[in-house]
This record gives sequence, structure tokens and C-alpha cells, in this order.
Amino acid sequence: MKEGRPVSVVLASAPGGAAAVDADVLAVAVMSRSPEADRVLIELDPAAAAFVTSGEHGGRLHEILFLPARSGMSSPRILLYGLGAAGDLDGSRLRFAHQEMVRAAREYGCSRIAVLRSGALRPADFGAVIEGCVSGGWDRRARSTGHHPAELTELTLVGFGDAPPSDVAVSRRLGEATAKAREIADRLALDCEVLDTKALRASGYNLLAAVGGASDDEPRLIRVQYRGGVAEGPKLALVGKGITFDSGGLSLKSDDAMVKMRGDMGGAAAVLAAIEVIAESRLAIDVMAVIAAAENLPGRGAQRPGDVWTSASGKTVEVLNTDAEGRLVLADAITYALRSGATHILDLATLTGDARAALGHAASAAVSNDDSLWEHVAAAGEAAGDRVWRLPIYPDFRELIQSQSADLKNAYYGEAGVITAAMFIGEFVEGRPWVHLDIAGSHWNENQAHRDIPRGPLGAGTRLCYRLAELMSAQSTEGDAIART
Repeated sequence: MKEGRPVSVVLASAPGGAAAVDADVLAVAVMSRSPEADRVLIELDPAAAAFVTSGEHGGRLHEILFLPARSGMSSPRILLYGLGAAGDLDGSRLRFAHQEMVRAAREYGCSRIAVLRSGALRPADFGAVIEGCVSGGWDRRARSTGHHPAELTELTLVGFGDAPPSDVAVSRRLGEATAKAREIADRLALDCEVLDTKALRASGYNLLAAVGGASDDEPRLIRVQYRGGVAEGPKLALVGKGITFDSGGLSLKSDDAMVKMRGDMGGAAAVLAAIEVIAESRLAIDVMAVIAAAENLPGRGAQRPGDVWTSASGKTVEVLNTDAEGRLVLADAITYALRSGATHILDLATLTGDARAALGHAASAAVSNDDSLWEHVAAAGEAAGDRVWRLPIYPDFRELIQSQSADLKNAYYGEAGVITAAMFIGEFVEGRPWVHLDIAGSHWNENQAHRDIPRGPLGAGTRLCYRLAELMSAQSTEGDAIART
């Protein structure tokens, strides 16, 4: 997928006309543990259906089989792709299955891909189908000089005629946003403010300035503002950790851990990509994307273990481990969001290895101080196919983040790592409704044995951020209508 060339998404005729669809390949989903081929596939091509009934294609998740189409079909090939067992299917697996299907088709040289809605796909699934297919058009080897798969240019949905065109457009944009966070402020005429090191110091954002102090690329605090709500309505802040590379600082990471740290800006990428879709969709709510961007390196100007900093909020922090930098930059970023008028906060960060240990790559860990906002986030995650799992805040843990030299310490809690790291961040929200998402495991899969989840960056949080804004926008609009009656 190239910049400036969005994928064309077309709603074609009913399944009976699938044979006439002109595409490079016609893809048909297959469920596992099914004793017979889907009726739609049997009607389309009995020979292809025989590969399912014979068990040569078992419908396992990500199982791919290319076949020549029967004579008389406009598409020269049929692609059978597995969705796994019906009981295991949710938005996340559905999206990943279509993402990997498109990647496989592109490797075979297919630019124009049609997806036939079989009985395995419900009407409610079309959003995940589009998002997965479009995000599968991203070329993860774009910077290599070797082989590149075909570019996805056209996606045809056959038998999805009941999908509202507006929902199709949103799903296409969400897929593109998941694939790549783009430069958006100028194109969408959004307000954009960028604070450099001098401005950070002058405004008291010492935690962010300290984390990026050793890099030649100075830290930045960035706010991209979309205004679509009423003056008295909620102001949602999407706050993303944007550590462009994390060596650990003076608390240096191991070689194995450091090589993956190009992805430590996953939270920032998610919120930037989400606000693009929010602005394009003209939701009736004010939303800001706040990004704390820095490179965490050792060297001259680096912060040291034992340093004590005064944050922008006025709270003091003892730095015990310079590799626990994410919570430091988010603390200042949240203060900045509050100063900019935020009433509700969702932060996303590749924060702790404990999140990966707890949930692997299958879900994001969540911590919240507000049941109402959490319910919205959980509903947004369900709608987006972004799994989230809430962990509790127990008062027993508060003493673990207390310091003998300052108000708070940033590391060495010893237990409940996801929760205590989030509780540190929660100290800076000033009582506002807040949800923290730790996407350390869900944003990127490097586990070759974990075949159900695609390898590489996964775009965790992007779709959830949009769906949250959408839910809050609808609620705000409804409340405003009631107030006027």
C-alpha cells in the first residue's frame, strides 16, 4: 500500500453472480470442523468444494489453498482460506485471517482481490473483513530492495450488499490507519502544537526532557487537535507513548531485548492513526492525540539512576531505572493533555514486559480508575476486534510506587508490574476518568510459534481509539438532544 493511493473497496452483486466478478482471485472462507463445503462454494465451483469435503483443505486459521477457477468464471483463480473453528472466531481472529489471506494473495501477484461472503461470514463481520484485507495491503518490506509482493489496488466484496456505504468507508479508513500512521494535521486542517526541548523545560515537562536528554534528536511533545463537539461536551485525549528507540538508557537493555525497540512508539502510532479517521469521519466530539516522543539513549545528557525530577504536575519522581521511561513520558504527556482541556483520558503504551507475560500477544492489558469510561473502552474493543482485559487497582499496591526520596519512584516494584506501572501513570490524571492500555504484547508479534496471530506490527489500539470516540460522540449527541427537548 503506497501513500496517497487508498484501496478501492467495491460492493458487488449477490453470491449468485460471483462467477462474473472480474478479479485476480476470488477468495472464499472455510471453517474448520465442518463436514462439508459451504453451499456458496459448491454452487460456485464444485471442484473447489471437493477439496474441502475431502479434507485437503481443513479450514484451519491461516490455511491457504490456491486453485484454478472453473471454465466460464471471470476470475482465473479461487483462494480457499481458513477461519478456524466457529466457536473461536471473534473480531480479532477474523481481521487477522483476512490480513494474512491478502498478504498470501499479494505474494502470488494478485492486486485485485474479491472476497465471496460464504455462510462462514455473518453480516456483522464485514467491518473486520474490510479492515483485515486493507491492512493486509501494507508492504512490510517496503524499504528492502528485493522482491515486493503485488500492491493491493482493489477489494471487491461479493454478497455484502446489505453493508451501509458509510460503514464501508469507515472500515476502509480504519484498515489504512492500522497499516500506516500518516502525516495528517496539514491535510485535514487540524490544530497542531509541537513543544521542543526549550519549551518543555520552560513549561516544566522535565520527565520527558530527561528521557530524551542524551539523543541528538531532541524530545518533542505533540498535540493534534480535532474539534467536532459542543463546548460543554467531553474532551477525549488519546495519549501515546512515542519512544522512537529505546536502548534502556544507562540501565542498558540486553542485545536481544534492544533489537525489538524500534516498535516502542506503537502507542503514538495508534493515536495518530486513529485521529485521522476520527477527523475524516467528522465525529461529534472533541479529540486530541497527544504524543510524547523521545529517543532513550545512554551518553552525555542522559538521566541517571537516582536522579529526582519535578514533573509538570508538581509531583517529584525518583528514577531508579532509566529503562522504565515510558511511564515518565506519559506522566508529562497526561499533564499536557489536562492543561489542554482534556476531560477523559485513554493512554496507550508499550509499557511492560509483564503485560506480554500475562496475556501474550492476544490482548492488551487495561487498568482504569473509572467504571463508566472502562465500559465504553470495553465496548469499543469488542466492536473493533481489539481485545482488552482489565486488571484491578488494589490499595495494597500503593506503597510499591512510593519513594523515600520523592513522591514516587519509577521502578523496582517487585510484583504486579502491569498494575503498579499503570498506577504510577494514574497519579497524574488528577481524578479525571482514565483508562490505560498496555500494548507491549498486543502491538507486535515476534513469536514464530504463535501462528494464529500474524508476525510483525499489529496496529493494536488504533481501531479501539476510533470506536471509543464514536461511542462517546453518539452518547454526547444523544444527551445534547435530550437537553434541548
